[in-house]
Amino acid sequence: MIATTTDDQAARPIPATIPMPDHPIRQTGWFQAYVRLARPTAEWVTAAGLLYAFVVGPAIERPLAEGYLVQVLLFAGGIFGVRAFEKVKGVA
Repeated sequence: MIATTTDDQAARPIPATIPMPDHPIRQTGWFQAYVRLARPTAEWVTAAGLLYAFVVGPAIERPLAEGYLVQVLLFAGGIFGVRAFEKVKGVA
């Protein structure tokens, strides 16, 4: 005999253990300081570094050395990659 499942026995999706948009951690002071101060500051510094690396530096004939350029690009990829991941997951 083949075992069948009814709707009550069917596999149900496991709910998220921490639903971040409603989680109380978003109300703590350190989280608010990070979201409102540190992360935007890091994003603006990264954007300024990219602007200098690709526009200002070559325009004034003082481009970044390859090592510094790689550091700027990796940092930008990390910062904006984490931000994009948060946007996709619905956290940010």
